[in-house]
Amino acid sequence: MMIDGERFMVSGDTAKAAHTTAFRGVGTDSAHGVVFHCTAGRDRTGWSEAALLTALGVPQDTIMADYLAGSDYRAAANKAALDRMPPAQAAVCKPMLDVRPEYLNAGLDEVREQYGSFNSYLDRALDLDARDVCELRDDLLVG
Repeated sequence: MMIDGERFMVSGDTAKAAHTTAFRGVGTDSAHGVVFHCTAGRDRTGWSEAALLTALGVPQDTIMADYLAGSDYRAAANKAALDRMPPAQAAVCKPMLDVRPEYLNAGLDEVREQYGSFNSYLDRALDLDARDVCELRDDLLVG
């Protein structure tokens, strides 16, 4: 379910529309500040962050490490939730609370399968051309 959900973040019509809106908002914000969040950082927010950082040229190792940090931040809360469940229920729920490399990798695989490249994904799925990406880089990168 989590892998299918991550693939949907790339190819689902409502997901593409939401990510387009988010990227356009980042690019048009006059203060050029960006804050977005969620509980675990792996689903909508996780993909948004990974996609934005990829568009900005951040190395994939750094993106994955940042994505996986959600496991550390949520460890105590997730453990507490799972400890309140019967073991069989906890076993079913644990993958939905985890932040795993295979989740983000499923989205990256979906990009390659559906669009061929990340730049093509940005262009065809999010309607962000090379000029838009350059503007994002100019607005968000320092140095």
